[in-house]
Amino acid sequence: MANEKPIPDSGINLNSINGIINVISAAFSVPEPPIEPLPPQLVMVGAKLRPGLSAQGIAADIISKQSNAGRPVGDVFADGPNVEEAMELIRVQEIVNYLLTNAKIEVVLPPGIQVVSVGVGNLGAPVISFGSTTTMGIADGVIR
Repeated sequence: MANEKPIPDSGINLNSINGIINVISAAFSVPEPPIEPLPPQLVMVGAKLRPGLSAQGIAADIISKQSNAGRPVGDVFADGPNVEEAMELIRVQEIVNYLLTNAKIEVVLPPGIQVVSVGVGNLGAPVISFGSTTTMGIADGVIR
């Protein structure tokens, strides 16, 4: 242990309790506060209104904004179509394809969600029960 040295060029010294506490504190520090969650009603209605990911739409938006940065837009080259714009479409198509085929969404439903159940009681009479979930529920999702 006496031969341990600080990690090069990192400024981290694991030879002291203060150094170890600083490393642990840094692991749990939040660089910026998380965003506020959307109300469930807005998510339920808004999700149905979204059109989904479109590589052509994303590429078109990027290409249309290139002129704001002073880049040439359209067929401005004497040797044919603008290969930069074609490459932009290919790049976005690959990114969207990768997201659609490899992204994973995991959802956790918190405990305390109200539930209502209906069952059959004595002599076929309906029995209605009210309660709430007691543990977290886990669900998977797909980006579309």
